[in-house]
Amino acid sequence: MAEVRLINNLKGILYYLDEPLLDFEIKDRQLIKAENLSGGRLFPPELALYGITYGNINEFFERRTMKEGCMFYREHLNAIGMKRFDFDLYIMHNNGNNNLDNYWVRFEDFGARSFADICNHVKTIDLTEMSPP
Repeated sequence: MAEVRLINNLKGILYYLDEPLLDFEIKDRQLIKAENLSGGRLFPPELALYGITYGNINEFFERRTMKEGCMFYREHLNAIGMKRFDFDLYIMHNNGNNNLDNYWVRFEDFGARSFADICNHVKTIDLTEMSPP
């Protein structure tokens, strides 16, 4: 069965390097807050071209994850402490960063506090102590 890759509950600030772009909150698969913090500058393509919607934010993060069925997929999940794929936890674990660009998310209570933390591989959260929402 294919994994469901829909954000259920996620709240944070999307950054480009150390410039805040978007303060957002998704609750129960609904975009309930989307405050543009940069006037639209430096937005990722999904948001710049098509607007800030739940679907476009979800697409942005989906593009940043390893796909089911990839070589070493299970090993990758095990390496980051996940027994099974959980989209929200996966995004939180890597602060929404995919190491191919300079976008990332700052969360309120855990994770990287600056782009330097992302570059220095600061451990973001302990997934073994978290339960899915």
